[in-house]
Amino acid sequence: MAAGTDALWQFKDAMVFLAAAGVGVPLLQRLKVNPVLGFMLAGIAVGPYGLGQFVGQYDWLRFVTIADPEEFEGLGEIGVIFLLFTIGLDVSFKRLWHLRRLVFGLGITQVAVTALVLGAALFATGLDLGASLVASLGLALSSTAVAMQLLISRHRFATNEGQTAFAVLLMQDLTVVPILFLVGALGAANAQDMTGEILHTLGYGAVAVGILLLAGRFVVPAVMRAAARAHSHELFVAVVLLVAMISAVATGFAGLPTSLGALIAGVMLAESAFKHQVETDIEPFKGLLLGLFFVYVGMSIDIGFVADNFGRILMALAALMVIKTVVLLAIASLFRIPLATGIQVAFLLAHGGEFALILLAAASAAGILDPATNQILIATVVLSMALTSLMDEIGRRIGAFVEGRRAERPRLHTEDRDGPVIVGGYGRVGQMIAQVLDAEDVPWVALEADPYEVANARKGGAPVFFGDATRKEVLLKAGANRAPAFVVTLSHPQLAERMVRAVRSEWPDAKLFARAKDWKHADHLRDLGVDDVIPEAVEGSLQLAAHVLDGLGFDEDLVADRIELERERAKTSHA
Repeated sequence: MAAGTDALWQFKDAMVFLAAAGVGVPLLQRLKVNPVLGFMLAGIAVGPYGLGQFVGQYDWLRFVTIADPEEFEGLGEIGVIFLLFTIGLDVSFKRLWHLRRLVFGLGITQVAVTALVLGAALFATGLDLGASLVASLGLALSSTAVAMQLLISRHRFATNEGQTAFAVLLMQDLTVVPILFLVGALGAANAQDMTGEILHTLGYGAVAVGILLLAGRFVVPAVMRAAARAHSHELFVAVVLLVAMISAVATGFAGLPTSLGALIAGVMLAESAFKHQVETDIEPFKGLLLGLFFVYVGMSIDIGFVADNFGRILMALAALMVIKTVVLLAIASLFRIPLATGIQVAFLLAHGGEFALILLAAASAAGILDPATNQILIATVVLSMALTSLMDEIGRRIGAFVEGRRAERPRLHTEDRDGPVIVGGYGRVGQMIAQVLDAEDVPWVALEADPYEVANARKGGAPVFFGDATRKEVLLKAGANRAPAFVVTLSHPQLAERMVRAVRSEWPDAKLFARAKDWKHADHLRDLGVDDVIPEAVEGSLQLAAHVLDGLGFDEDLVADRIELERERAKTSHA
């Protein structure tokens, strides 16, 4: 009976945990609270240091609080895994090359110099060298989730400051790999045979990473194609999540953090034909999965300890944000970034990030950081993230003042429509469209639901991705915001109509062309907003008739006139 009661209480705790992540956060979002901070606030509320500390006075609170956060360490670990997996999906070699000067110049210098200054400051406070090194590397990174959401919501991602900030964040995400290796090595250093354990960890870690990269090259694409062929959305999502979990387990068995494997899995899929569909399909789960970790972090924050040490935390907060702002501003000027842009980027990225929280938790578990220092640093990072929106607004206004203009919100450059044409479907019609575009040096991207067709096209170097072209989320991942035109070549009439609706609902001013089954279907597509429609059956018949007349020896001009007459007659009779 007692065992059954314990199980019921654990079930209750799980319900409270999920309610905090799935119900409490949306309510906080209505108050304009950033989702990351919302998850942590929800965790604080239901944790033992929030409402849980009043259970002795109000017994009913035990039904809506969690007494032991350690029971949910596993769920928190799953959250970390998927946080790093989604970060990996954003690490594209194409993006790296496009922004190489900012990524490998400004980004690397920012991480190195900021970590050096912060490490020296932490070492001066009495932390040992290992703890100072790990903590400073974590604090040098900013929150990709918070900064990107601000840039996108304020229509600034495509601006100079948006692209510069994105390049720095991209480099910060890349440094996750060596930092995770470092944590594993320093954790091993606590063993008796320090050198042996470090070599053991690095050796097995290198083997695990090598195996994962080989699997990503030969095994994962085959598995993804098999899942895609089944035409089951649920199976495809399950395989994606399984790839992330298996990669995490592989590095975990090698003695390295599981999050490193998840990051590698994301990078592998980021370079695959399945990238856009993967990003779209995990979107509904991403918020909740990431929330598991941030709720867990919130539950571990001791409000009483924070209150008792609030002065020290405020000093640490001021030091963190001032150091990061000054260092980034100085480095930006070194790389000849315009002053106004440098100011805006420096203020936007002055905060700590979610990876600092992951790293601090890992360092504490490995015995690298003592619990008190860990609490102070976590509280510092959380407060800095809460101030990100305010800091960004201050930086934007100062930058506008420096440029001598009003602080107006910039418009997205996507209205320039300088991206690739998006072709929905890569069958025979889609391939012909692509050949014509290639002949005129017009960039294009195709979305195709047949994994075999995608694989064959990519062998020839064609920019074809596996994805459902009828979903606006997939179109967006493929670059729809910048697309000068959309071409609908899907053979099934209903699928063609769904793609047309998706495009027109989200991008009403974009040029839209479509292939239709017949005149009736063509008229329906025009009613949905297609600019120009070609009825395939009618045009095919007319072209065949033209070849017949030409073969019978009729004059070329007469044939052209006859075909045009029949085309107009077909339109009139249909109308």
